[in-house]
Amino acid sequence: MKTLESILEGLPCDVIGSAKISIDDIVFDSRQVKPGALFVALRGVHQDGHAHVAAAVKAGAVAVIVEKDIAVSSVTIVKVKDSLKALAHVSLRFWDYPSNRLRMVGITGTNGKTTTSYLIESIFSAAGWPTGVMGTINYRFKNESVPAPNTTPFSSEIQRFLSKIIEKGGQACVMEVSSHALELGRVEGIEFDVAIFTNLTQDHLDFHKTMEAYAAAKAKLFEQITAESPKSYPRAVILNADDSWAEKFAARTKAPILRYRLNAHADLYTRNLVCDATGSRFDLHASGHTIPVKLPLLGDYNVMNALAAAGAALSQGIDLKTIGQGLEQIDGVPGRMERLVSPKGFTVVIDYAHTEDALRQVMTALKRLKPHCLLTVFGCGGDRDRTKRPMMGEAAANMSDEVIVTSDNPRSEDAGRIALDVEVGVRRVRSDHYQIILDRETAIAAAFEMAVAGDIVLIAGKGHENYQILKDRTIPFDDREVARRLLAQPS
Repeated sequence: MKTLESILEGLPCDVIGSAKISIDDIVFDSRQVKPGALFVALRGVHQDGHAHVAAAVKAGAVAVIVEKDIAVSSVTIVKVKDSLKALAHVSLRFWDYPSNRLRMVGITGTNGKTTTSYLIESIFSAAGWPTGVMGTINYRFKNESVPAPNTTPFSSEIQRFLSKIIEKGGQACVMEVSSHALELGRVEGIEFDVAIFTNLTQDHLDFHKTMEAYAAAKAKLFEQITAESPKSYPRAVILNADDSWAEKFAARTKAPILRYRLNAHADLYTRNLVCDATGSRFDLHASGHTIPVKLPLLGDYNVMNALAAAGAALSQGIDLKTIGQGLEQIDGVPGRMERLVSPKGFTVVIDYAHTEDALRQVMTALKRLKPHCLLTVFGCGGDRDRTKRPMMGEAAANMSDEVIVTSDNPRSEDAGRIALDVEVGVRRVRSDHYQIILDRETAIAAAFEMAVAGDIVLIAGKGHENYQILKDRTIPFDDREVARRLLAQPS
């Protein structure tokens, strides 16, 4: 049992009321408050937690952390300058610094985080290390998983999950670490042993405004990796040396660095790479040794993800043979290059690609399979970086034979206006062989109607997501389920 006094220790704050009270939980959503909880009022973009303090108290909160004066007198009030930082502070103490008892791997970058996390999980499993994963698809350990509302959740949920991994016998955790999480301090106090950089391309400029600010947020992860550790695990930074931002991040850490490259000498690199419809085959070179690898994932960018995962494992003392076994036993990644085959003989590929770079990488991998035609169905999310929309449209038009622009998650924006932003880029390349069909299922059906044997239909942007966020509601929608249903219909 923790007391409010013990978890507030070291936090600059003003306490009104008794701090010598027991705290049973920490929450920031008033709907999750149970008797004995500490409620932390967070200011968000769309909502202010201070408006829900009364509801939290009514539900049984015994104390609240706030940034401004509130009209509540029946519970202990803790006033701070920054509720987000306070949440991180008290969560670390409430759950007893769980990252200090786990081997922690953090992955940051624009693309590739999810696949890299799955690959590391597979390698750690081959090494006999029970591993939890927190990322874009879900938060999971062993046979338990919950959907992920955020790539990297708020600090209290991170500490809660890490504590559960320990309770259930886990030894490691792999986390996707988003730029938002780094900028907002969600991972403050986490003792990462390994930090991985996959790549940096344009995204999230609605939040960061400039690429330099975006990179500065990413750099915080590498600054967090110090040379010395309170744990016995080795420290390491794993960098994609084929990305121009890598050396900027190298300068921000004091930990040992491993660099990886595709077909060029580095600490980890490949030779004799062959990519086909079954995946990739290559020789993995590291630590003066070489092993052949058969990776059952499409695209050379997934080979780069495999190198990043191998670097993390190597830094923790896992031998190359076990690394190879882990890479080869992966059974795909949900919503990443998932393949379906039509009775008509064309192939459907569903992928999460939602940036220009990711879309280009996926289309490049598919073009190497020499389809008769590549038909691409995609859209762009609303309330997100508008500048990437024409760039994605131009990329799709350059590399596809047919393009169908549709809706993604329009959120509060008009789906038609988003599509027009995308069309600007498409028309830089062509004025025909494209169409706008805003209803996503109708767009997918139209692509299937056009496709013939030997074609590939790429459905991009949503991948594993099983919902679509509209202006006034969120509806069930899964590209994979829709595609299977449409393919099963008699032609």
